[in-house]
Amino acid sequence: MTAEPTWATPVADAMARAGHRVAFRTPDATRTHAESLARASRLAHALAGQGIGPGDRVALVVDAEADAVESYLAVGLTGATAVQVNDRLQGPEIAEVLDLAAPRAVIHTAAHAERLAPLLAGSGVLVVGHGAAGRLDLDASAAMASSGTARPPRVLVPAGTPGIVGFTSGTTGRPKGVVHTHANLARIVRHMPAHDGLRWGSRCGFTGTLAFAAGIWGVVLPHLYVGGEISWMAGLAPDAWVDRMIAERTTFTYAPTPLMGAFADAVRRRPEVLDHLDGVLHSGSLAPREATVDLVDAIGHRYVETYGMTETGAPVTATVPADWRPGAEADDPFSSAGRATSIARVLVLDEHGAELPAGEVGEVVVESETLFAGYLDDPVQTAEALRDAGSGRPRLHTGDLGSLDAAGHLYVRGRAKDMIVTGGMNVYPAEVERVIARAEGVADVAVLGVPDERWGETVVAAVVPTPGASLDLTALEAFVRGQLAGYKKPTRVRVVDELPRNASLKVRKDVLRREFEETP
Repeated sequence: MTAEPTWATPVADAMARAGHRVAFRTPDATRTHAESLARASRLAHALAGQGIGPGDRVALVVDAEADAVESYLAVGLTGATAVQVNDRLQGPEIAEVLDLAAPRAVIHTAAHAERLAPLLAGSGVLVVGHGAAGRLDLDASAAMASSGTARPPRVLVPAGTPGIVGFTSGTTGRPKGVVHTHANLARIVRHMPAHDGLRWGSRCGFTGTLAFAAGIWGVVLPHLYVGGEISWMAGLAPDAWVDRMIAERTTFTYAPTPLMGAFADAVRRRPEVLDHLDGVLHSGSLAPREATVDLVDAIGHRYVETYGMTETGAPVTATVPADWRPGAEADDPFSSAGRATSIARVLVLDEHGAELPAGEVGEVVVESETLFAGYLDDPVQTAEALRDAGSGRPRLHTGDLGSLDAAGHLYVRGRAKDMIVTGGMNVYPAEVERVIARAEGVADVAVLGVPDERWGETVVAAVVPTPGASLDLTALEAFVRGQLAGYKKPTRVRVVDELPRNASLKVRKDVLRREFEETP
């Protein structure tokens, strides 16, 4: 069987070239590429000394900090499989993921020691943490000074060996482990700099989390690959976020949906941040059109919108600077997720698998060089999602609904399972949500369908008011009536304090549907 380098090998080689350049930054300290690579290499040797290597799974429950990234790199350098565990999960949810993954070792950063202890006691799993008696100490192994241990191991793995498993937490059912091989993860890391416009030495103001695998392979590792740096900025208020970026001459950042408007306002107050800022990424959820318009007004061509999922590895569509200039080819660039990237092909198919013409809505189906290998130990769901189109290249059936315009720009309408059929008419919740989100006094909204004796299904909405505001439902109804066809309008609106969400922050529409059905 053919052997190949681990995904961590090209990252380690790049970090060795970057040497003295800063890799990680906090307000109080920095760590260079050389320092981080040495720590990761020493931890890799310590893991290998415990028998961890190709074919073994190592779960990671970590915060967004340098130690966490070094732990991922160390696992990769041994040739083992990193199992990403969302650190926002509660104890029983973590236990379920660990049960599905059956890891030989678990690495955790300091904040998670207490809640993991009862889950791992007596399990026989090697636990790697900070200062834990009787366990492999994360600090001690990373700082070990014995001769030769600072050089990264050069491990070859059999072709097709899993490099990372990223667990998805859907709105119903058990989590699924999305498997990417070492070779595919290396492809993702190499591709992302071109995709996001990262130059050598890119400086990232990282506002995200390592709870999701995409943050690791989509932003953090690509920055290490280009000799760049990660500055941890999650949780900062927009003004403090912009102040830090000015002080650190940040070139790249991520704008979460809830902060898009406030970030745009902060940029207008401190426009000097744009002197160095090359790119502002948004992804992971549909942004309200008005929020995109506002942010593009503030930052111009720097805005990048993408579409992808854990199963695609790298995003498969992206906007480009030309989309924000006069004469753009998109029907509506502010509602679009951009066009297919150089490594992907995006189609919209009907229920029979036929390709639909521009403007018609169907399932989004993807071909890409970075598709996942399958779901962990689940061939049935793998076969449902990955299907061979007869071309020798598998296609991912995403379960998302969308359409393409004549120029190939993708417009995502929502999940197929969420589509509402009322009186024979199709209603896409995302469209209704975008309208309601523009209404005065609305901070958040979820639209769904519930059973109806007359129409089969009827449209309902759960709305979260803006803090301190009194939501006028009569005014809201009038606003929606002027924006949407009658069959798309919610027949019931329920005001709630917050929307139920899972650990991945996806709205639990199954919970809302049950509440609407139980209380007509």
